[in-house]
Amino acid sequence: MALAAAGVARAEGPGALLPGTVVHQAWMTRDGAPPANIALAQAPDGYLWLGSGTGLYRFDGVTFSRYAPPAGQHLPSANITALKFTARGGLWVGFYDGGAAYIADGALHAYDVADGFPPGWVLVFAEGPGGDMWAATSQGLGRFDGARWHKVGGDWGYVADRADWALFDGAGTLWVAAVNKLVYLPRGATAFRPTNVALAPGATLAFDNKGTLWVSDRLHGTRPLPGLSDEHPTLTGAASLPVTDAHSALRMAFDQEGGLWATGLGTGKVFHVADPDHLEPPGIVTDSSVSNTFTAPQGLTSNTATPVIVDREGNAWVGTASGIDSYHKGPVGALRDFGPEARLHTSVAHDAHGQLWISNQETVYRLQGDDLVTVLADVPDILSILFDADGVLWVMGYHDIYRYRDGHLETVPLPNGLYGSRLKFLAAGAPGELWASIEGLGVHRFRHDRWETWSAHTSGAKGYPTTGAMAADGTFWLGYAGGEVLSVDRSGREVLYDQHNGADIGSVATVTAGTSGVFFGGSTGLARYREGRMQSLTDRDFPALMGITGIVQATNGDLWINGGHGALRFTAAELETAFSDPHYRPQVGPFDFRDGIQGIARQGQPVPSMREDDSGRIWLVTNEGLYWLDASVQRRNTNPPPVYVTGVQAGGRVLDPASTVRLSAGDGSLQIDYAAVGLTSPSRVRFRYRLDGEDKDWVDAGTRRQAYYTNLSPGTYHFNVIASNDDGVWNERGASLAIDIPPRFYQAPWFIALEVLAVLALVAIAYGWRIRSVSRAVRLQSEARHEERERIARELHDTLLQAIYGIMLRFQAVAAAIPKDDPLQEGIQSTLKVASDFIVEGRDRVRELRTNITSLGKLGSAVEELARLLEKASQVEITIDVRIVDQDMDPTVGEDVLAICRESLVNAFRHATAKHIVLRLVTTRRALELTTTDDGIGMRLATEDDPEETGHWGIAGMRERAAGLGAMLSIRSAAGSTTVALTLPLRCLRRRGIRSTRV
Repeated sequence: MALAAAGVARAEGPGALLPGTVVHQAWMTRDGAPPANIALAQAPDGYLWLGSGTGLYRFDGVTFSRYAPPAGQHLPSANITALKFTARGGLWVGFYDGGAAYIADGALHAYDVADGFPPGWVLVFAEGPGGDMWAATSQGLGRFDGARWHKVGGDWGYVADRADWALFDGAGTLWVAAVNKLVYLPRGATAFRPTNVALAPGATLAFDNKGTLWVSDRLHGTRPLPGLSDEHPTLTGAASLPVTDAHSALRMAFDQEGGLWATGLGTGKVFHVADPDHLEPPGIVTDSSVSNTFTAPQGLTSNTATPVIVDREGNAWVGTASGIDSYHKGPVGALRDFGPEARLHTSVAHDAHGQLWISNQETVYRLQGDDLVTVLADVPDILSILFDADGVLWVMGYHDIYRYRDGHLETVPLPNGLYGSRLKFLAAGAPGELWASIEGLGVHRFRHDRWETWSAHTSGAKGYPTTGAMAADGTFWLGYAGGEVLSVDRSGREVLYDQHNGADIGSVATVTAGTSGVFFGGSTGLARYREGRMQSLTDRDFPALMGITGIVQATNGDLWINGGHGALRFTAAELETAFSDPHYRPQVGPFDFRDGIQGIARQGQPVPSMREDDSGRIWLVTNEGLYWLDASVQRRNTNPPPVYVTGVQAGGRVLDPASTVRLSAGDGSLQIDYAAVGLTSPSRVRFRYRLDGEDKDWVDAGTRRQAYYTNLSPGTYHFNVIASNDDGVWNERGASLAIDIPPRFYQAPWFIALEVLAVLALVAIAYGWRIRSVSRAVRLQSEARHEERERIARELHDTLLQAIYGIMLRFQAVAAAIPKDDPLQEGIQSTLKVASDFIVEGRDRVRELRTNITSLGKLGSAVEELARLLEKASQVEITIDVRIVDQDMDPTVGEDVLAICRESLVNAFRHATAKHIVLRLVTTRRALELTTTDDGIGMRLATEDDPEETGHWGIAGMRERAAGLGAMLSIRSAAGSTTVALTLPLRCLRRRGIRSTRV
């Protein structure tokens, strides 16, 4: 079937492209905006101030804050009609009820008629180049001399009874709308002068970016006054203008590109003149001059709009009875008269020459320059279009698909007569080939004017393909709803990719062959195949990568994506880094409704939703319409946003962040509020903060404007916050705040020191108690052991020794009755000698058992007693020197010291042939010292120390006892003298060392 197709049927006329749509944002009373906004002004710090019928407010793009006067003061009225920031940063406020107020440095000064301020409601303030301030009111004109106001009248040559508007030009000339004429006051002059410009009451004035004065009233509407100045106060042709109020303005302002923004006088609408330099004759604003008109049906917060200003970022702000509105030119373009009625049928494709073709419900256009040329008309129910490898245009309708070649449109039936709406995708293959996935029939190829079934040999793909495209090397790529990707090369070899080998993007919706690989867009990510490797970027790491149905790689290597969050752009460098570094997170800001794009990427159509034309423009289809972007577009807002700390809350108290914030003692939890003034796109302002002394690194807060901290220790902290604007430009200086948290008394250093001392004291007390407890236990154990030894000694003495002694007496009696020469006599005598030796040894052991040396005092007494006994039993004189400080000691230690003393004395008596012995027992600060010195013949230490050689074990025993005590024993001998010295540390008196085994 062939349908007649129009050739170049009609041109839609020049200017089919709208180069940048106006982006509108609105804040109504439900969003916190005050009602009845009559005045707007931007402060030097970037805040937007609103004068309303309910008071004075400040706005940072997100939050409205009502002005709070100093304690004990208040504004003269809540009904504000004029605002003006001075060059020094102060704010003049004018009121509907008359009078003014000046706010600066936290102080408020009010002025009324008594202070010379002219009566009537205030319309506007004007500041001269020297800082002189003027006010226009409904009942006159006033001038402020720095101390008080003065009403301006005939003494200044001003005879009008009111002033509708006043402003200064760049030369310092004051221009005033004086009811029915325009007058001016040159700089330095003291009398106003007239012009030939007639006005109607209620006129408003403004200067454009070139310094031309504009006026608007009900007499001649809105018009420029070109050439008018204080040197040329007469305007040629001023009286010949037509009388009209069609586009009269209540207020006017000019944006950075020279466009005029105005609120309608008596209409409440907002109108925009994009090119006011080229007004049609007679040189006033007419319907043809107006680029855009905004009313409540177009989203204006109210049809009662009054003030309009342009901020430093280029946004036009309008105040209305129900809120405020902002307008700025976005980077996104559209098509003139290509309205939303075609949004469900819009499709784009480019031919072999790169020209863009566009379709709507019944028409196919070709973009030729900036004009749309109709190629096909009256084609029923067009869904999408594409070109095959041979340059043939294919049109997919709801019922049929068509092929347009050689100027004719012909129907190409689908297999089994299915509707075109059953196509999941249609894509160009090799020359003479078309690939399609048909719901219910699977994949088919159209070759040689007929459809052929195609089936994959590889298993693992779920369902039918949802998209497909051919790469430059002839490989055809198929994407599936289950997330699989299948490649089919020219030889028919197939390779399947899924989550296990790099394809992790959810249901695949589009495939594009780019200059740096083959790209795949899915419901949850973006994938790229290059040099045999498949890689994916998912929405888990890049939340904006979702619902992708269109991908274009521009000539410069940038990758554009049309998805569920708008249009994204990865620069070529960002793209490579994102695929090579798994930790990289580029700041890919989307182009979305905040830039003029309405809706999200068109879903479910059989062809991609994004294309590039031969002029480098990126075209994208959304569910709300068709838009375009210049591929070389760069974000334009290079102004970093001012950042401020706006509030601190701690312990239920609201603190002033203007200086160092001092919390109450122990307040370790606080909330810090901060803001950044980014008025173009406030929702894109991002923050990072850090609390020095608590945070190790910057905390990425996103768009959140509060920081919370808990359990902060006492000390001094510094809070720092930085912010970026809608284009990612950071204010690295940011704002800072010092925070001081004093300690509670128990957190103070002196108290902590006392606590440490108290703990140490308790430890010392506990240690002392433990030592005493152990000592007591040892003493009780020693006493118990001594009592046991006493008992054993008594039993040995009373039983065994007495019995042996009785036996000896019997044997002696027997021995006396036996002759001395009897052989039995010798045996009996030897037995008696053994028994005698046994008794002596037993008595010695009994004596040892009875020893109870539990202190140094008892040791001293035992040593003295031993020396006296030995001295009585011999002719040797002993000098005794005992000087000790009494203290407790282990009885076994005392026994060993006494045994060493006995052994040294006995040696001196038996072997030294001494005449005099000096015995010395003294205590020093750290040791007990026992010394015996005799004047005998001395001894040979080399042999005396060797018990194996001499057979004498006395000195060896002394050394063993000393080692067991942990003491040091020294023996010095020479001819005429021998000294034995024992030094026992006092710490060893209560604790025995490890005794050596005695042999």
